[in-house]
Amino acid sequence: RPLAHKPETGQIRHLIEALSISTRRVQKENATLESRLDQTTEEIKRLRSHLEQVRRDAMTDALTSLSNRKAFDDELKRACEAARAEGKVLSVAIIDIDHFKRFNDTWGHQTGDQVIRYVSGLIARSSVHPRLAARYGGEEFAILFPGESAEEVTGALDALRLDISSRALKRRSTAEDLGHVT
Repeated sequence: RPLAHKPETGQIRHLIEALSISTRRVQKENATLESRLDQTTEEIKRLRSHLEQVRRDAMTDALTSLSNRKAFDDELKRACEAARAEGKVLSVAIIDIDHFKRFNDTWGHQTGDQVIRYVSGLIARSSVHPRLAARYGGEEFAILFPGESAEEVTGALDALRLDISSRALKRRSTAEDLGHVT
């Protein structure tokens, strides 16, 4: 008897069609799941990037773009532990803008902020890795000097002090002479 006329043949055809439909459905579901997985992977990448930016922002002073007090304190702790473990020196400098309150009261907070940004820029330029510069408080800054001798630190700080004090400041809006920062 020919195969097409056997009763099992209809059942087999029906089974094959059902398997074919199920296979297409599973393939479609897989494609949908793969698309969702790709979207989720991209979302995770975006969220990780955002989280890293938030972490950086949380450790950065908004006015100066230097490290903030928290970042400095964390790095100081880490640097102290490393210096102890490696038997190396670690120096810390605290820098204060002299008579800043009087300057701020005379010229205003906006001009005071410009002076803080100016000084922080000079501090940042003199504090390349492995040094760490931070805004420690209002007009106070701190620099870590890991592994540098007292002579190197003193030389770097003297050069920074001279750089800051050697420039006459002018008010941007009026070109008025603001004097020198010390």
